[in-house]
Amino acid sequence: MKKLIGIFILSVVSFATYSQDDEEATSRNFVLKFAPTQIVAGELNFSYEQRIARIISLELEVGPTISQFGLNFGNQKLWRGSDGLGIWNFDPISYDASSAIGFHVSLAPRFYPASDDNLLKGLYLSPVFKFRQYNYNIEDNQGLLDDETSRINQGIFRFNFGLQFWPKGGKFSIDMFFGIGLSTFNLKDHQAIGEYDPVTMDYTTKWVETTDKGVRFNAATGIKFGFGM
Repeated sequence: MKKLIGIFILSVVSFATYSQDDEEATSRNFVLKFAPTQIVAGELNFSYEQRIARIISLELEVGPTISQFGLNFGNQKLWRGSDGLGIWNFDPISYDASSAIGFHVSLAPRFYPASDDNLLKGLYLSPVFKFRQYNYNIEDNQGLLDDETSRINQGIFRFNFGLQFWPKGGKFSIDMFFGIGLSTFNLKDHQAIGEYDPVTMDYTTKWVETTDKGVRFNAATGIKFGFGM
């Protein structure tokens, strides 16, 4: 699999190098993009990049998140947190958790240091500021309480390195990127707890909030397909 990914990336880079022609635009102002690879992170990722100077642009990313989908920290069936020693354990947050819709938004200035034009192309460096929230619903397996919504919030800062090009100088773009950085997380979970009431001599059930927070290494890689002019 790693070899196939490497061959694919090399092929795309080679295609970008040799697929330009003399009809390329003299300038470009914006690009609308979609990143299908971010589905692995439980995201539907849409972005808008606007040129604000000769080699500088600003990119806004927005979209919904889907908890318990993908292979990242937002998959509540897999990721619980740390055992206190910095080691992950893989106990599910709740066997009664069900997926829900959240959201993500990010803002990222881009610098194209090797570009000498206004074409939003070439190698770039981009600091990314991102907020992401995964929601999930908790059910009381005894049926005594209404469903409760829990969530994981992430604040992400990383540096993306990438290459954006326009095959044959047209209006469609391909944007490949890799980024590393740090992310904070704030988990708010809920558990149904039965408490004994000495007055009624009976047990009452209520939701109790549990929390966890910390800082984790963050990395991302993927590809975006866009249209611009």
